[in-house]
Amino acid sequence: MSTELINALDIFSAALRKGRSINVNDQGTKDQSIALAQRYFSEARPAIIQNTGETEELAALDELWQRLVRLAHGNNYRRSYVNATTEIRRRLSSFNISLLTVGIVNAQKRSESGASVEERLLLETLDRLVPTAAASYRQGIDDLGQENRISFRGTALEFREALRETLDHLAPDNAVMAQPSFKLEEKQTKPTMKQKARYVLNSRGKNKTQRETAEKTIILTEELAGEIARAVYNNASLAAHVQQSKSEVIRIKRYVDTVLFDLLELGGQSI
Repeated sequence: MSTELINALDIFSAALRKGRSINVNDQGTKDQSIALAQRYFSEARPAIIQNTGETEELAALDELWQRLVRLAHGNNYRRSYVNATTEIRRRLSSFNISLLTVGIVNAQKRSESGASVEERLLLETLDRLVPTAAASYRQGIDDLGQENRISFRGTALEFREALRETLDHLAPDNAVMAQPSFKLEEKQTKPTMKQKARYVLNSRGKNKTQRETAEKTIILTEELAGEIARAVYNNASLAAHVQQSKSEVIRIKRYVDTVLFDLLELGGQSI
């Protein structure tokens, strides 16, 4: 809610700055001021209290909103409105960052509380090497744990992104393309995930069978993720579709887990 309120406040503040009169006299602007304050006290403030409690910072923000309402009950300087909304925006953004941070931490705790030993090992390694990949993998686990989820398209892509970003970290485009025998695949402008995996496993002396297994697994991951993303269903088959999609995402996760363990050498010595 804070983000939506900040966006509305930005629009209101921009309109205030465009006004040419010294005082704000029009009732429309005054009504908008009051409406924004009502949204804050009825929707945003309860969410803030739930996460931070009653604090001095919150009391200061309350006073700023009350000042804005008082301004709206008379013909007051436009500059006073601008100053109030600017400070409200700054303080509201600070609270919003806190809310988002709490949400991320809570999601992380939910994901890792039910994670297997192998998943925790992957998360710890990715957190250290590729935090963005860890975030995608963690979100995927969290999605699979949601009993009432009605779509797993995004979940499939989260696991695929975790693999892609890990490969980008371990096999940068310029390093892969610098190989003497490298050749772009048809219709591609940069190395594919399969080519990046081959580069990583080659550099570690993996044999042909190990390389081909990883490459085929990556191809299956991309194809299955694409099928889920393109899936179309009607309301009559929604329940069956959701269950099927979840099963397919679990299969994608197994593929991704297998490749990540090979790429990160988590089955033996760590990287």
